[in-house]
Amino acid sequence: MPNALVADSDAVPQGTAATTTLVLHVTDPNVLRFLSEFDDDDARNERALEALKVGVIAIMSASPTLDTEVVEAKFADIEDRLMEQVTRFETEVCENLEQYFKEKDGIVPRSLDGFLGEGGIMSRSIKSYFDPTEGQVCRLMQTQIGPTSTFGKALDPANKDGILSRIECRVQELIDTKLDELLKEFSLDEDGSAMCRLHSLVNDNFRRLSGSLAGKAAAEAEAQRGHIKGISFEDDLYEVFASIGKQLGDQTELVRGKPGKLGRSKKGDFLATLGEDSGAPLLRIAVELKDSAKCLKDAIDELAEARANREAACGIFVFTKGTEPPEIGDFRKIGEDFFCTVDKEALKEGRPLIFFDSAVRIARAMAIATAKKEKSGEADLQSIHDHVTALLGWVDRIGDMVTKSSTVQKSGKAIEESALMLKKELDERLKAVLQLLQR
Repeated sequence: MPNALVADSDAVPQGTAATTTLVLHVTDPNVLRFLSEFDDDDARNERALEALKVGVIAIMSASPTLDTEVVEAKFADIEDRLMEQVTRFETEVCENLEQYFKEKDGIVPRSLDGFLGEGGIMSRSIKSYFDPTEGQVCRLMQTQIGPTSTFGKALDPANKDGILSRIECRVQELIDTKLDELLKEFSLDEDGSAMCRLHSLVNDNFRRLSGSLAGKAAAEAEAQRGHIKGISFEDDLYEVFASIGKQLGDQTELVRGKPGKLGRSKKGDFLATLGEDSGAPLLRIAVELKDSAKCLKDAIDELAEARANREAACGIFVFTKGTEPPEIGDFRKIGEDFFCTVDKEALKEGRPLIFFDSAVRIARAMAIATAKKEKSGEADLQSIHDHVTALLGWVDRIGDMVTKSSTVQKSGKAIEESALMLKKELDERLKAVLQLLQR
């Protein structure tokens, strides 16, 4: 039969045959076309058999009742191949990760160490700029403001051409100049000095006073004293105290009856706080009044309590005239404190209260001088303190002149005026001292 494939074989029962002989009559154009390419019968039969195998496998794969062994074998083969691929993938990934992340030898650790490590690029850059000894910033600071720079040399106190040395020399020159001028004013050896003029004025007034007293036999009867008792005495005296404070640029307060730093203590009737231009701003002076007799020891203790209670640098204890202890008279300085008397009659009539006024002004001047000395440590300021202390002797003499002038009828008025002029000169000298201390 033309275009037929013949395969001869003995028939064998199914399931036991090793071979099978088939005689096939092929009419399919595709198969015929495929087999027509082979002229040799053996080659054609071999190709036909291969095609048959492929067809059988295809039919079995497409059948809904697949052979389980074929499926299992196929999937096992696929599983083995997948596992082989997974194993190869894992191995390759591990090798790559190890190559990049292996400790010390990996690319990433070596890269990070090269960038951030002790010898890395970033460490070298930071060190080049911020190293405390060799860094560019350190060298720049040393060049601009270091000890060897122009700026550092200018601020070096050991450098005689530096700013601090120049300021120190200039200040020292000014202090020496001012102290020399001030000391000359208190010297009796300098013609025209304030002390020399004061000495001459006092001597002239004493000569006039002695002549007037020798020519007068009658004495003026003592005026009957009027009494300003209790609180009105304190209020009237405070007006005088406030007026003095206003002249000197200080702030005054009537603190009578008000508790102070010591809690329940009310010691200290008046308080003066020195002004900004005083030379010792915010320094305080406390005043304690007493209109009854009191021994000196008790007065000293009360004034010490008043100073502590009002946080004052020094204090003034005021007795009404006639109640003072005999040890102080009208005016006395004990330590840094002053004790004086106030004549009620003079206060009532508005006459000058020389002892009280002098106590306030001299205490203020000495307190400022002491504060200056403690602040600056200049030994020459002790000379100022000594000269101011020497003025205390003049207060008693001025007060004596005023007292004696009250017993003279005609010349007494002139003598009193001379004494007041002397007091004015004293005030001017104190003012000059304070102005110098303020500089």
